[in-house]
Amino acid sequence: MTKREHSLYLAHDHMYRAEDFARDFAGGVGLKIVHLGVDAWIEAPSVRDYEAAYYVNTGFLARGLKRLTKVLNLERSGEPIKIIRNMEDIDQAVREDKLALILGFEGGKIIEEDVDLLDAWFALGLRHMQLNWAMRNSIGASQTEEDELDQPGLTEFGFEVISRMNDLGIIVDVSHSSPKTIRDVIDTTTKPLLNSHSGSRSLANKQQNLWDDQITDMAENGGVIGIHFCSRLVLGVNGIQSQIEDVVKQIEAVTQIGGIEVVGLGPDYMLNFEGRDEDYLRNTNQLDISWTKGLEDTSEIYNIVEALKKAGFSESDIDKITSGNMKRLIGDVLPG
Repeated sequence: MTKREHSLYLAHDHMYRAEDFARDFAGGVGLKIVHLGVDAWIEAPSVRDYEAAYYVNTGFLARGLKRLTKVLNLERSGEPIKIIRNMEDIDQAVREDKLALILGFEGGKIIEEDVDLLDAWFALGLRHMQLNWAMRNSIGASQTEEDELDQPGLTEFGFEVISRMNDLGIIVDVSHSSPKTIRDVIDTTTKPLLNSHSGSRSLANKQQNLWDDQITDMAENGGVIGIHFCSRLVLGVNGIQSQIEDVVKQIEAVTQIGGIEVVGLGPDYMLNFEGRDEDYLRNTNQLDISWTKGLEDTSEIYNIVEALKKAGFSESDIDKITSGNMKRLIGDVLPG
């Protein structure tokens, strides 16, 4: 791994191939939560197939297991990665100069309305689960339902899920969830929460971002908000590429409301995946998507450190943003 002054811990990333790990090493990434899939068949061969599976709960368990198996096989084959199951594994990854991977999933359809499947996933190495993607599921409502007059939140099953995740030591991620769902989780959880890829909604009015009171709630919970690098989430508009300075403004805005301890990095990289990108962009109608210039993949991600220095952040604060806050949250949730 390229030795850097600051090791970067990423709250949200989708890249899990050997060539992706090579970019991570080049950029100084020490740890990342890698999402093995989302609550939609984004790589479906047609828009019709994608839409037909949109509200279906089946198929995600099998696809998730296949992707998890691929990563486990990479570790077994000698790829310089370490699957993180407890805090000691992170220390071991550092000693062995390996990339630390926390296995996660973007949405709860992988448990198919059976809370006991969380135990099975945990045994296989899963240590993170985001409750929602872009639609409601059996756990609770997503961001797309925030304007409903009687806004739904966690379901009865969802409350069971939070309790079991807390007991097992699985990170609860509320990114993409509706404001009411997030509120219900905050009122229920016994562990700090992650909002893995988001930003200030006052600065960029997109549903996935957080209003000031939600940022305060996350800070009071002891949680972490991973700042998104996708241009539309950084700027609040589509079709314009954001600059590194815009990401810094997002970090400053969230810090001003919630304090330095609530901020992390959640770039949400999911392009450069041969055989999937074309279908994903077509199915989700995101052909104009872009990531921040100079932060377009992990080989460039260390540029954020220099930008934070230029903006006047102290070395101590940069360490918290790039890794310290995430390491604290992981330590508070995962088994020792």
